[in-house]
Amino acid sequence: MTAANSTGGMPRRREITLIREIAAPRELLFRLWTEPEHLVRWWGPQNMSAPSVSVDLREGGAWRHCILGPDGKEYWSHGRYMEIAPPERLVFTFAWEGHGGRLEHQMQVTIEFYEKGEGTRLVFHKAELPDDTEMRLQTGGWEQALDKYTAYAEEITGREIP
Repeated sequence: MTAANSTGGMPRRREITLIREIAAPRELLFRLWTEPEHLVRWWGPQNMSAPSVSVDLREGGAWRHCILGPDGKEYWSHGRYMEIAPPERLVFTFAWEGHGGRLEHQMQVTIEFYEKGEGTRLVFHKAELPDDTEMRLQTGGWEQALDKYTAYAEEITGREIP
């Protein structure tokens, strides 16, 4: 069932937009989103790790990642790259894999990298979330993942956010 807003019954859009100011060049930050050796270092919420990451970085190419919870439970997600414009923009689909490999609702993620002084403004946008619960859970999860991403970027560059 689609949720409706109070302005004439139009479907309500569920979207997340998160912004980070990071003291690192956008070329590096783009690589942290696209290279498996970096993704395994930060992908997923705070108390989770990413033991499996695969990337076929080309438009139409697939990605698939696993995050591992502290209880040992695996959460698999996958998608396809729709737009790759280094170092400015990355767009891909995102879907959780359900029981028996069943695909869940497909969403779209857009990451934009803007030069800002000596650093970068990262704008993360995720659209088409299926319901309010998923929007709440994913907002918290992505906030934590971006905190890990920022800390990892700072570790690599040796600089802190001004």
